[in-house]
Amino acid sequence: MGGREFAIATAVLRATGFLGRIRILIGVLCISLGLLSAIEQFHMVQPLGPHGIPARAIHLGILVSALIIGILWLVRPWPNHRWAIAFAVWGDVALAVSGATLAVPEARLSATVYMCLIGAFTAVLLGYRVLFLHCGFAMATIAAFTWIGVTHDGADLAELSLFFLPALATVVVMPAVAAMIIEGTRRGLSATAYAANRDPLTGLLNRRGLFTEAGLMFARSPRGAVLGVVLIDLDGFKKLNDDHGHGRGDATLQAVAEQLTKTIRTRDLAARVGGDEFVLVAALLDAHELDSFVRRAQSLMLCDQAGLALQSSVGVTWEPIGAAELNLDAILQRADEAMYQAKRVGGGKAMVVEPPYTGENQAAM
Repeated sequence: MGGREFAIATAVLRATGFLGRIRILIGVLCISLGLLSAIEQFHMVQPLGPHGIPARAIHLGILVSALIIGILWLVRPWPNHRWAIAFAVWGDVALAVSGATLAVPEARLSATVYMCLIGAFTAVLLGYRVLFLHCGFAMATIAAFTWIGVTHDGADLAELSLFFLPALATVVVMPAVAAMIIEGTRRGLSATAYAANRDPLTGLLNRRGLFTEAGLMFARSPRGAVLGVVLIDLDGFKKLNDDHGHGRGDATLQAVAEQLTKTIRTRDLAARVGGDEFVLVAALLDAHELDSFVRRAQSLMLCDQAGLALQSSVGVTWEPIGAAELNLDAILQRADEAMYQAKRVGGGKAMVVEPPYTGENQAAM
């Protein structure tokens, strides 16, 4: 949940140079909240703080965890999606439990205001679905603190409204409005980017769209995954255009694109990068999955709507996604060289080129 939103936000922040600044800001805020909690530990300084050994112990544990997590934000690189989800859950739970240890209902409700920081984090980085869960938890926390204040502490509901209504506005309403604006902007930009990143004839990704989506694929892929790349060039396509006209050629390209879309997995990428050149990109669990990936590409019956079959020359290569220099341009060039090797031996074949550091090896399939 929120994986795509997180990957897009991460890519945007990295491209604009704000990724490191946001990471440092989050770390500083965590440490600051930990130091603020330390003040609440001293009863003489802050009589509204936790009373009794159990409450102080719980409060102290959360204080220490805030300091540790703040330091981790400062010293570690930008987290992955799972770590970000875990951080949001920790933040909400820690603030709720910490607030519950405070002595009076006014203090408890005031403490929930800091949940707006988690709301901002989820709205910007994790999307509206995760924010919906955050808002639900925050509303439940505020409602529980209000109910305990009235039934257990004997507080007046009208007086507590001076605390829980601003808390609701800050913790729930403001992040929700921000999320609506962010989501609307994101969808508008996505629609524009979709049109700009698609080939108008086939509906597949164009070259720019391929590079954009591949970057998101790299960010989402687990460690140890392998990037498989297949480049397909239709043999005899120019003759088809010359003999039957461009209308027949366009119909052929559309038929090929449709079959490619049906053959690949939903998480794989298919692109048209030239007149009759198509690219398939997949994140595979390991190099052994490459064989089945290539077989799927070879099994395509590439033909136009009139049933005129066309052979294809296929170039295949792969690269570990965790490689120090993962350059899609270089990988595509390697697949292109393999494809031309297939053409030079008569077409209708697939050639595989391994990464250079394994010892370049070309094999016909």
